[in-house]
This record gives sequence, C-alpha cells and structure tokens, in this order.
Amino acid sequence: MKTRRSESGLALVCALMLMLAAMVIGLAVVRGGFVLLAAARNERDRDVAWAAAEAALRDAEHDIAGAADAPPDRAAHFSPAGAGAFVDGCGRGEDDRGLCRARSPPAWQTLDLTAGNNPALVPYGRFTGATLAIGHGVLPARLPAYVIERIAPPGATARQGGFYRITAIGFGSRIATRVVLQSLYRLPPPNGNADGHEGGNGNGNAHGDGHDDGDGNPTTRPQQRQLPAGRIGWGEIANWAELHAHTRP
Repeated sequence: MKTRRSESGLALVCALMLMLAAMVIGLAVVRGGFVLLAAARNERDRDVAWAAAEAALRDAEHDIAGAADAPPDRAAHFSPAGAGAFVDGCGRGEDDRGLCRARSPPAWQTLDLTAGNNPALVPYGRFTGATLAIGHGVLPARLPAYVIERIAPPGATARQGGFYRITAIGFGSRIATRVVLQSLYRLPPPNGNADGHEGGNGNGNAHGDGHDDGDGNPTTRPQQRQLPAGRIGWGEIANWAELHAHTRP
C-alpha cells in the first residue's frame, strides 16, 4: 500500500515538472514571437522613414534644378552669382530658406533636423509644389525636410558649375523613427557641358582641341575627368544624432 502511494506521489511530481517545463518553453516561444513581431514593425517603420528621406533628397534636387512653382528669386540663388544667399545658420526667408554656407561644423550637424518648427529647414514640397501623404497608418508621421549647402570640392572649378550638399531627414509612422540621408549634387553652368568639362577651344568641346607639338605632328590635349550632372553620390548619416549632440551650441 505504501509502495503504491509512493509511486503515485512520484508520478504527480514528474507530471508537475513536465507541465512546468512545457509552460517555460511555451512562454519562451511566445516571447520570441513578440520580439520578432516588434523587430518586423521597427524594420517596416525604418523603411518608411528611409523612403521619406529619399523623397526629400529628390525634392531638394528639383529645387536646385529650378522648380516651376518656386519664387523667381529662388532659382537665382543657384546661379553662379547667387552664392551670397547661402549664409551661416541657413536662410530663413521666403526665397532663401534652407540655404546654408559651408563651414565647420557644418549646418547639417548643428541644426536640429528633428524640430518640426525649425525655420531653417525646407519641408517637402515647399518650393516644388510636390505633395506627400502623412499621418495615417504606415505613412510618415511628419513631412520630411532638407537643407542645402553650397560647397567647393577640392579641384572643382567654376567651369564645372555649382556643387551642393543636400541633407534630408525622413520620419517613420512614429516620430522617434528617423533616417538622415545626404547627397552631393552638381548643377552644370548655364552654358556648360553636361559632362562636367569643356575643351580649350571655347566652344564646349569635351575632347579638347588639337595643337602642334613643334614637329608638325598634331596632338590632342588630355581629356579632363568627367563629372555627371545631377546627383554624384549619396549615403546615410547613421550617427547623425550623436554628431548633433556633440556639436550643437
């Protein structure tokens, strides 16, 4: 009788241990599922922010190229004579908003790109008339924005046109999710060649002109490096928040 009771008690203990193990495994599975779901939501939200930032880059490039809906003086700021519109702290007026002088530290680090009421930032569509849906479901929580710096890359000449650094920020469906992208954009001179160089004969020939080497043999000047018109390169500033925290006044 005692043996049967002992066996029954041992079986009960084993059953309880198995139930406890099953519960632990079940909780781990459920917890892992929630973690994966949260990761998927975060990744989706980041994709939304990335797409918004990329849209802001394109909007800024259209702004530089000359948007039909922009104020007349806006396009003049991107001409060879318009360098004066790019100022320290960035322009904040009707036609010079978001135009920044290149300095150290750069404006894209010192400015608070996350501030929705920052008058130095150009909201999406401000000068191009473009529209972007925001604020519902998986749409961005806020319009993306950008600033433009006029820069002078090493070796660049006036004959190659103007060079601009665009920094854009995009938001996910949550304000806390943000992506900062940056691109380098080249605007050819009004009468320049789209490939970024001109020949020495004054007619914009990209291949240079022939000349005599002194022995009656014609030679050709070496071809200069070609630069594309428009976007030259771009990338993400993944550590913008840390750079801003380090450089802000």
